[in-house]
Amino acid sequence: MLTHNCKSDRRPYSLPTYARDVSPAAGFITAPAIGFTDLPSSMLLSVLVDTIPKGLLVLSIDRTIVYWNQTAKRLCQTLPSSQRYQTTLPTVIAELWKQVVEAESDTEPVVLEYQTSDDRSFRLTACWLTTSAGDHLIAGFSNQTYILVTLEDRDEVLQQDIQAEQKKFHLTNREAEVWLLLKREYSYQAIATTLHISLNTVKTHIRNIHAKRHPYQSLPA
Repeated sequence: MLTHNCKSDRRPYSLPTYARDVSPAAGFITAPAIGFTDLPSSMLLSVLVDTIPKGLLVLSIDRTIVYWNQTAKRLCQTLPSSQRYQTTLPTVIAELWKQVVEAESDTEPVVLEYQTSDDRSFRLTACWLTTSAGDHLIAGFSNQTYILVTLEDRDEVLQQDIQAEQKKFHLTNREAEVWLLLKREYSYQAIATTLHISLNTVKTHIRNIHAKRHPYQSLPA
């Protein structure tokens, strides 16, 4: 169950507002430093949710954005929108909302893989979200049904994973570049073409990567 505090004011940390302005020009709220012990539990939860790397949106039945975190705001600005659904939501999210509403099952989430014209890859998941009177942290939204949408930039997440692995396994910058393209399912030849290096150099980098990642495992010839 969702336990965000939804208030109508725009004071710091009141991010779960009834957000009707979903245009790309909508500004972000910057919160000042504050001790967590000074925050109510609902406000603290809001702050924590706002820092997670996935985008989170809560939509009402009429497609109004009830809540979205900062990541969702940022990612939505990169997705195209149209007037097909008479909403300023990105088209892919409006289509996902439609699939959930029309789905026969109200328990299985709807998962959608989406690729933009500039080859950015996104994964979107949507499911029903029902609140109850016992959800005291959801001010003004008890006994209602919403649609919860998660939005993930797959390339962004992959780059973050590669950066973490580069630091953990002491990969060089070139090895990290090769590893990133390999994770994106590029062929050895495609990696060589993209990085303007020879095929043999690609193979050498990949052998070195595996040796650093699995130093105690024998590698195939």
